[in-house]
Amino acid sequence: MKPRIILYILLIIFNLVSLYFIIALFGYDEIIDYLITGGTKTIDPRKLAYLLFLTCLLNLYFLSLILIENSFKNKI
Repeated sequence: MKPRIILYILLIIFNLVSLYFIIALFGYDEIIDYLITGGTKTIDPRKLAYLLFLTCLLNLYFLSLILIENSFKNKI
């Protein structure tokens, strides 16, 4: 297998995993962490979900750009 094909497959798998986490993170309003000292810490997961969504979109854009470039190459 060519290394380029392996890279494409890995990017597709990464995008699918990212989409799974994005869907899961958008379902939560906040994440509560219980500290050892007895306090609590709340985290808003939406910022992380937007970051993963942006990463997923950029990877899909990269893949589509390369696929379009390869399809229009002159193969002599």
